[in-house]
Order: sequence, then structure tokens, then C-alpha cells
Amino acid sequence: MALSQSNHQRVNMIGLKTKMEPQGLQRKLTESSVFVHSNDKKVISKVRRAIKSAIVQAELTGKYLVVGISGGPDSVSLLDGLVSLRDELNLTLHAAHLNHGLRSEAAKKDADFVAKLSEVYGVSHTPGYVDVPKLRRQQKLSVEEAARLARYDFLGRVTADLNADAIVLGHTASDQAETVLLNIIRGTGLSGLRGMEMISQRTFSGHSNRLFRPLLKLSRKEILDYCEARNLEPRWDETNASEELARGRLRQVLLPELEQLNPSVEKALVRLSENVSRDLLFIEEQTESFWKKTTQVHNQSVLITRKIFASLSQTLQMGILRKAVATVKGNLDDLEQNHIESMARLICGPVGRSLDLPGGVSFSVGYQSATLSIGSDLCSASPKLEGKNPLSAQGVTQIGQWKFHADVCSLGQGSSFSDRSEAFPDGLTARFSLRLLSTPLFVRSRERGEYFQPLGMSGHKKLQDFMVDSKIPRRARQAVPLVVTPDDIVWVVGWRIADWAKVRQEDSECLEIRAEFVS
Repeated sequence: MALSQSNHQRVNMIGLKTKMEPQGLQRKLTESSVFVHSNDKKVISKVRRAIKSAIVQAELTGKYLVVGISGGPDSVSLLDGLVSLRDELNLTLHAAHLNHGLRSEAAKKDADFVAKLSEVYGVSHTPGYVDVPKLRRQQKLSVEEAARLARYDFLGRVTADLNADAIVLGHTASDQAETVLLNIIRGTGLSGLRGMEMISQRTFSGHSNRLFRPLLKLSRKEILDYCEARNLEPRWDETNASEELARGRLRQVLLPELEQLNPSVEKALVRLSENVSRDLLFIEEQTESFWKKTTQVHNQSVLITRKIFASLSQTLQMGILRKAVATVKGNLDDLEQNHIESMARLICGPVGRSLDLPGGVSFSVGYQSATLSIGSDLCSASPKLEGKNPLSAQGVTQIGQWKFHADVCSLGQGSSFSDRSEAFPDGLTARFSLRLLSTPLFVRSRERGEYFQPLGMSGHKKLQDFMVDSKIPRRARQAVPLVVTPDDIVWVVGWRIADWAKVRQEDSECLEIRAEFVS
């Protein structure tokens, strides 16, 4: 929602005010609590009731709260409201302010202002500094993304150091509307339409943190009115109005244009987020019921069983993938709908495909599971087969963490299974010409310099070249099982059978082998 002219002027006047000494600020706060216009009383009461109701709903009464303070209207109103409720709700408050290294002298004045404000309110205070331009260059992020990551990382560290119960943020309904609209523009699923939640759990600096947004049902105008009613003089960050940043351009240009079509567009966007939030709650409950059946969690990785995943509805598949990413990295920052769709597509496709996701998360598709992980290539976790292991042509043979089920099958006239992708799309089952296979059969890992005749080729090629061409990850190649005769490769398990061993038109019997990885 665009600021009215009077509010916009007032905010800029606030930003131009000189810093006030603690004694002067304390006097203004004391005076404002005595001489208050009846309309101002309603404004003050509404904001404080909203904060109190949110605290009670979030079960944060009597808790230790770290309050993120920028010095702007939202965070200053938030701190003022929390202080007014401190004794009644038995709250312990700590202010945390981060200088992002973006606004030079103005940022230093913001930091001084927050320090003095904390002193006046009798609230302990932690200042911080991060060179966001440097962080942006190092991680190749936008200014907004780098600033957000730095800010949450800082708040997470302060919260962990103090062993506090939650991080309190000053996001309003207006911020919610902007967030939902930005997510729509960027391309989002239901989670992006939900926007921010009053209570959420996020991982920063290796610690799980509870985020609390008690102003989320109040508009920016209501917060500005509260500042005026309380004679608060917050700082004003001029970059919030900059059209060079995505959110600033949306706030200054796009939303005012949309208000020409619907004057209540901000409320409509907030209502959309609330409706989606209710629907997502049901989906998440259903997702949770399938989570343990579908996944295994190991440290910083999640294994998703492909067969069970493929049997789920698309809605549950998307829910499982979102939860898996959140489990691995602690949040869904920068995860877009196209990432979720790409993972769903790959998990139902051939073995060996992989995908890099935001936040250093890797997604790779194995034989029976797909894996999400941070900091390691899970393909390397596949077991390397030691030695040359005999494979029974009838029955079950266990070799390491692999089971091979072999059986002789009769073929009807005209049967052909030369194309394994048509007959066995999982890549772990294949049929071979019984009369062309020489026994015995063995299972082993690859050896240096050997050749292979892939299905569809008249000649042989280096196995190494086949694996490269098939995009089998480098660290997984030594772990791929090979079914071999004493003289040749019969099957690169999960990838391709040998052309020379395929079922021919004249074959009446075939050997069917199914590989199973037992985790």
C-alpha cells in the first residue's frame, strides 16, 4: 500500500530529525503517556492489543525475546509495544541491531539511535556489522538477498549466545502483501503465496530459531499512526523508497498502479495469504503422515524412496520435497516452484541425474532413493563392490548391500526386450538372451581400461567414455555394479545392457535379473 502524502512527509521529517539525547527521549515518552488524545488512545490500544494477543497465542509469555531493531517505524513501534507489556507478560527483552555497511554515515546514526533507544527503555543491546557489498560479491547475490542472509545470521548468533527463546521481527501486513506479490512475480507455489507466518522455525548459524512477527495483522499506516500517537521519532532508511531495489520498485510503482484497479489490493493479497495458509496446513498434515514412510533422515541429508514417492499424488510429492529441503538447510529461502518441479521430474527419471539447488543443497537420483544433502556428494555414499563375486543364474544372490534376483523366463513368439527402458523403466531389471550368455556370471566394480558394447551400438567403446556420456557422476562410477562374464560386460546396472546379450527374435527363453539396493 502506498503511503498517503501526509504520512510520507511525516516519515521523511522523522528521518531528518537530529539524534535525541536519552533524557530528552525519556521525557517525550513519559509526557506522551500522560497527554494523549482520545483518538491516539485508540491507536495505541489497538497496536498493543495486537502484540499482546500474538504473544499469548504464540505461548511466549514469560520468555526471553531478541528484538530485531533497524531503527525504522516498524521495529521502533514493536519495541515500544513490547516494553509497555514487559511487566504484565513477564518478558525479558534484548535489542539487536545490524549495520549492513550500505549507508555510511546514515547507518552509523541508525546504530547510535538504537543504542540510545535501548538505554532509555532499559533493554540490553547487541550491535553488529556486516560488509554486505562484500558478501554480495562473494556469494553472487542481490543486495536484498545478501542483506537478508546477513541479518538473519546475525540475529541467529545473538539468540544462540543468549539462549533466548525467539527472534521478534517487525514485519507488518503491508510487508506481507509485498512479499506475496513479489513471490507471484518471481514464480511460486503455495508456500510462496502463504508468505510470512506469525510463528515459524528457521535455522541460522547452525541453530534452530523461532521467528515471531506480532505486527503481521497491522498495516504500515497503523504503525505510522502509532508512532505519531506515541511521539516516537524513528529513523528513516531512504533505500526503502529506492526504485533500484525490487521491493522498493514494487512499493513505489507497482502497488500504487494496482490500487487504481483495486483500492483494497493490499488487503486482498493478505487475505490470499491467509486462505492459502489454511489450505497448506491441511496439505502439511497429510505430508507428515507420509513423511516417515517415504524418507530417511541422516545428519544433513534426506533420502527419498523413489518407488513410494512415485505412488503419491503430485500435491504430496511437492510437500515431501519442500519438507526435505527445509530439513536439510533449515529454510526454504530462494527455493522456487521450478526447483520443486525439476526435482519431481528427475526423481521419476533415470538413475544418476543431479541438480544444484539454492543454499548449497545438492539433489541426486540413485537406484532406489533420491538424496538431498549439503556439503557432500551423496553419490559417493553408494557402496563400492570388492572383488569378483559369483552371481547365481537362479534365485537370490546377496553381494554387499546389493541383492540380485535371477530367474529363467519363457518367451512367447515374437517377444523382444531389447529396449530395457520400455520393459523396465526403473533401470534395475533387465532381460538377456539365455543362449548367448556364457556362464558363470559375476558382479564387480569397473576395472581400468575395459570396453563395453552399449545396447544399440555395433561396436565397443571404453566404459569410461560410456559413463561420461551417460552423465554418471564421477564419484559414483566406481560404485556402479557390473554384471559380467569372464570375457565381457553384460550389464552396467541401472544404465544399459550389452547389445550382444539382448533377447533376439528367435529366443524362447531369457534370463531376467533384478537388482535391489538394500540400505
